[in-house]
Amino acid sequence: MNDISNKNTQDTITIAILLYDNVVLQDFAGPIEVFDKAQNLTKGKYKTFTVGLKSKEIHTENNHLKIIADYTLDNFPKSDYIIIPGASMSVIKELIKDESLTSFIKKENVSPKIKIVSVCTASYLLANAGILDGKKATTHYFVADDFEKRFPKIQLVRNVRFVDEEKIITSSGVTSGIDAALHIVGRHSGEMIQGMINRALQYTYGQNETWPVAPQGMRYRSEKQTN
Repeated sequence: MNDISNKNTQDTITIAILLYDNVVLQDFAGPIEVFDKAQNLTKGKYKTFTVGLKSKEIHTENNHLKIIADYTLDNFPKSDYIIIPGASMSVIKELIKDESLTSFIKKENVSPKIKIVSVCTASYLLANAGILDGKKATTHYFVADDFEKRFPKIQLVRNVRFVDEEKIITSSGVTSGIDAALHIVGRHSGEMIQGMINRALQYTYGQNETWPVAPQGMRYRSEKQTN
């Protein structure tokens, strides 16, 4: 695994972005933009590629965009990071039923060389695989109460953009994937590179943020919850 204590002598850092039908575009586009800029600023230190869950052809949420992934789960190269973007809860509930995805997450988590990053509701996929048990994690504020009730072995952290548990990073809603990606760049390339990307994106990077409050009566609850 790359030695993150030595920011100047690391090998190439590879980031696999897992894609599936009806994925939220911003959940993966934001992190890709961060790593693309990091690649330019570090003369190729970062390499990002996309991985299709079932096939290379992916349709984003509401079929707004068709993407051809670089690889599938059957043939993608080894990576340092695997980023799993989120989707609407109806899509997430179907993905939770996908035993091949759950097995993939469990298997990749076993490797000491791989870190897994969730964006938004993809935290449910990690929680369902059991790899967040006993750890701190976050998710989209709108589903936070449901997540906390459904996964009592996980310590939900509110009012943050991301939570870093070393081997697993969970980020909250949509654009927080940018913060998680900037955090990774800062870890490997330092605050100067991180700051340059932050300014280039005209973004305000941070870890802590007071979450919005869902309108009365609009809090997400799974069908299993009755109160």
